[in-house]
Amino acid sequence: MLPKLQNQVLLSRLLTRSGDQAWDFALPVTLVLLFPQQLGLIAALFLANKIGQFLFQPALTGVVDRWRRSHTAYLGTALQLVSVLGAAACLFSLSTKSIAASPNALSFQDWTLIAGITAASVTSALGSGLMEIAVGSDWIPTLVRAEELAQVNSRMKQIDLATEVLSPVLAGLLLGMSSPAKPLWGFSLVVLWNAVSFVPEIFLLRSVFKRSQALQALPSGLSERTTSLLEKTRKGWNNFWQHSASLVMIAYAFLWLSALSPHGVLLTSFLKGGWQLSEFALGIFRGAGAVFGLLATLCFPPVVRRFGVVKGSLVFISLQAVAVLTALPFFYFRTLDGFIFLTLILFSRIGLYGFSMGEMEIRQRSIAPGQRGEINGVATALTSFATLIHYGAGTLVGEQAQFVWMVALSVVAVCCGAATYYLWYKRIGRSHL
Repeated sequence: MLPKLQNQVLLSRLLTRSGDQAWDFALPVTLVLLFPQQLGLIAALFLANKIGQFLFQPALTGVVDRWRRSHTAYLGTALQLVSVLGAAACLFSLSTKSIAASPNALSFQDWTLIAGITAASVTSALGSGLMEIAVGSDWIPTLVRAEELAQVNSRMKQIDLATEVLSPVLAGLLLGMSSPAKPLWGFSLVVLWNAVSFVPEIFLLRSVFKRSQALQALPSGLSERTTSLLEKTRKGWNNFWQHSASLVMIAYAFLWLSALSPHGVLLTSFLKGGWQLSEFALGIFRGAGAVFGLLATLCFPPVVRRFGVVKGSLVFISLQAVAVLTALPFFYFRTLDGFIFLTLILFSRIGLYGFSMGEMEIRQRSIAPGQRGEINGVATALTSFATLIHYGAGTLVGEQAQFVWMVALSVVAVCCGAATYYLWYKRIGRSHL
């Protein structure tokens, strides 16, 4: 890929991720402001997002295989823009009357507006997922030579990590500009940030599309006609199971069952409520998690050059499995007041992020252009389903003392992911790419 085209795609990625991360942070915080006694609304919103992705993402992302690439980018951007503006309109309507509402004081109109926010949130997640698959899993492997994929994927992951850390901070500063007289002033600035960012993003992608003959080629599934959402979904799942790299994507989905993440809600809640860690210590731990993720992006290209993407990915997921497995007894006995456990969790991030980049490259290189939307959509649905199970299991852990079972489940999930990938590596992987 030409350097200028590559930089334009990466810049569009930066705009997409920064806006997504800021929105994902600002929306639940603003809902807490409006409904401080109804935290269940936040949980319901999150669950609706994941259920919506699981049910509809495979069918929606099928347009990647049937539409012109420029039209797919327009659709993904439009879905995000409309959802942000729609959710904002509902929130502004609620703010005029419901900020002090008790749990039983919500009217039918209030619940209708809340349903509108939920629908907008699901639409935003679907649009974001469509853009992730369209650009990351279709545009990039179309533009980039196979030997350059590791480097480009590493840079994309660096962008993801940077926005994961910086966007919530900037969004928090904007939200802090609100006042009792104008409680949604800061939220309005976040909405404006998102709305404005879509303009240069779509112009960048449009410029790349116009300058690339490869992207202008019609998708192989352009003439295909499927009649219903159910048929599209069924076809996507069938193609997924028949694909030679399906076990790789299943292995990655197993990793989403783990609660051992420095920025995960469940582990953070336990460390605060169970181990009584200070906010400062939690902030250091979360920041260190991002730093170790960054180390993975620096390690990934040389590891791939040394071992190849297939064997290199095995190295990374094995590192994660060994780290969390070793961390389990240190958690149980809280050796050195939990320091060793937390350190091992940080080291496991190198394996996780390294494997995630390898898994992405395997998908990029092995999924044919006419199936990228369908199969990648199913892979996204699988990770959403794993997240649902993850949080469902978390609700069963009613006491802090029982969190050890959540840690044990996480270790088992990571080891299952490593075993699944090793099985694929032994049977297919060594001769796959």
